[in-house]
Amino acid sequence: MGKMIPYIIYIVLTLILSIIFDGRENDNPHKRLWYGITCLYLILLAGLRYCLGGDTQSYMIDFDYVPTSSHYFRAYIVDQFVEHSYMPGWSLLNIFCANVFGTFYAVQLIQAFVVNTCIFYLFKRYTKHVFLCALLFGITGNFFNFNTEVMREAFAICLAGIGMLQYQNGKKIQFYLLICIGLFFHLSAAFALLFPFIHFKDINLRLLSITLLLSFVLWGLSDLLMTYLPQYLNGELAIVAKVLIYSNSKSTIFGYLSAAIHYIICQGAIIYFTYKYMDDDDERKSHFAHYASFYLFTAITACGLAGFNRFLNYSIIFILIIVAEYIYHIKEQLTELTITKCVLLLLFFFFPFLHFNIYMPETEKRFYEFFVPYTSVLNEQENVDYRLYMYYEAVGTEKSQKNTRDY
Repeated sequence: MGKMIPYIIYIVLTLILSIIFDGRENDNPHKRLWYGITCLYLILLAGLRYCLGGDTQSYMIDFDYVPTSSHYFRAYIVDQFVEHSYMPGWSLLNIFCANVFGTFYAVQLIQAFVVNTCIFYLFKRYTKHVFLCALLFGITGNFFNFNTEVMREAFAICLAGIGMLQYQNGKKIQFYLLICIGLFFHLSAAFALLFPFIHFKDINLRLLSITLLLSFVLWGLSDLLMTYLPQYLNGELAIVAKVLIYSNSKSTIFGYLSAAIHYIICQGAIIYFTYKYMDDDDERKSHFAHYASFYLFTAITACGLAGFNRFLNYSIIFILIIVAEYIYHIKEQLTELTITKCVLLLLFFFFPFLHFNIYMPETEKRFYEFFVPYTSVLNEQENVDYRLYMYYEAVGTEKSQKNTRDY
């Protein structure tokens, strides 16, 4: 129980602060102070962690092989790109930390500072319910995802998020500049280049129905697409291998239905209800519709093509903001649809619970044990080698034999 205290503190803190401050203007000095403290707490929680998470295990091992002589820097950057598809930005960050600080904690702290600061900034810019967003960020597992799993991609996601904000404010050059910087850390940032071109004027049930239909059609065509697409990918680079790895399984009807219920029916309906009851602010509703359009386009791909749901990471921040607004709409507008809205909210929390409760038979662990109990720089003597074995198992096996099958 003692190892859970850091998480309990965060949940209790954000819950209390949400009750006290959410709904007030974000320029309230006390609200700003506590918001900064909350963000700093998360930065330290992530930055000073020890062997927490899955992908972190791999990055810690790689860090031991970072060169300390400038003669090998270029070769190291090229090798990381060719062998692991690591973009130069990530390699340079590791080189800098290895040569200046000599510890992987420096990488974690810098990554945690950039990522969590950007996310909290976006929360602040888009909603008054910032502490509820912060609470959702923690209890839905996205804190772990951004800080321990997709560490490289998180740079790209957050920079793209800031870029989308700039684009909506008419600063298109900044948008493309930030995407370019994001590409320096992870190639998936190129996906965000679609943002300017996907903008429906209204979010309605007809649009959700079309989204569902298109996702089903894409799922039906996925066999054909994933059989012939690799033939047009030339070369042996790790980037090509990555595409093949993420495409080497296809959803059964159960896998498709699970994804469709999660991403389109549940989260799509939450978006619809939130949009429907928003204040009549043309600019705000237009910005909302733009983000929602981008998300729904991504959801079509995620449901139709197994393995491509990682692009949903570029909409996670938006979804958390929407769910925070949605919760307040439920509280303020008790209607005949309240039960339906509550069921949708329960579904929203059910899917992360399902994910973190996955059983791993080889190690006899569950996925949440990557993060529980919390271990930090103060617990380096504690034996957490099982997390490395969990990582190898997670990489080498399918998570659900019922929902996916090999090509």
